[in-house]
Amino acid sequence: MKKTIIVLLAAAALVSCAKTDTIGKSTQAKLYLDEYMAKYHPEAVKTCLGVYIFPDEEIAGTGIPVGDSLFIRMDYSVMDIKGNYSASTLEIVNRQLELYRDRYYYGPQIIYRGENNLGVGIEEMLLGCGTAYGPMKVGGTRKALIPGWLSGVIRYDSEEEYIKNVSGTNTVYIISLKDAFGDEEVWEKDSVARYVAANFPGAVEDEEIKGISGTGGWYYIRTKAPLNEDEFTSDSEIYCNYTLRRLDGTVIDSNIKEVAQDNDFYSSSTTYEPKLINWKEDYTEITMTSGATDVVDGFANAFLHMRDRESGIVIFWSYLGYYATGSGKYIPPYCPLRFDIDIVEKP
Repeated sequence: MKKTIIVLLAAAALVSCAKTDTIGKSTQAKLYLDEYMAKYHPEAVKTCLGVYIFPDEEIAGTGIPVGDSLFIRMDYSVMDIKGNYSASTLEIVNRQLELYRDRYYYGPQIIYRGENNLGVGIEEMLLGCGTAYGPMKVGGTRKALIPGWLSGVIRYDSEEEYIKNVSGTNTVYIISLKDAFGDEEVWEKDSVARYVAANFPGAVEDEEIKGISGTGGWYYIRTKAPLNEDEFTSDSEIYCNYTLRRLDGTVIDSNIKEVAQDNDFYSSSTTYEPKLINWKEDYTEITMTSGATDVVDGFANAFLHMRDRESGIVIFWSYLGYYATGSGKYIPPYCPLRFDIDIVEKP
């Protein structure tokens, strides 16, 4: 028993030493950062939790303050303490870094702030806690250094607790706040409605999409009349060509060879031909190709409105597309989409 107790005490001592060592390193990291900032950026203003705001880079916004808005729309760039970029939403920065790719989305991102979704340091930067600058306002730009211990999303009550519990890399952010709002659905549907009104004033909105009552945010524009007005049935063979765009006009995808060539994403390994649509009365059961590939709801709903050999444009908000997740580098979160669809004869 005595031997066991000695071993346990030894283990406890090792844990204690490890914990002390970790805390010591964290404290040293803070002291180093404070000394570095005092030497090289004495003008920087420190927030309650230790984020450093650079006054010379501050551009005051004239819009609403970020406050407790659940959603923000912002451009941002990320760099290390020496100014080397690691990420940016700006096209110009990605071109400078030789990271630019056609069809990738570059521009403001919509970010959800609820449920501790946004990092502690970024929140502190946005709110400017304890400084004369205060919360960022729409139209403003702020540059700040976020210490590594504020890189997580778990909240603590004091700077000391963050230093004790969190480690990370010191990072510099530049944020330009484009908008702040509480209801993403209202904001996005309004932006889609304005796009449609400006480009397709004759569009028809489907405000009660089957299975999603009262959704709205889905518009259809007939661009070529059908052969007849007969509705499709479950045994109908429907073939279509399509072109997918973001509302900024960028063509993301198409099964039309000429469109792929014109937009520089043609691949000799891809078969460009009309796609089979497996039609159903319930749009959620509509699939594409013989492999029954699922399609997004906004695209599927078009085939409840279209008839044989008809052409049209469908535009819809992100809930009927890829919503909060987006899709790869081409479709960011909360991105409305546009499909140009032609129903064609069987190839």
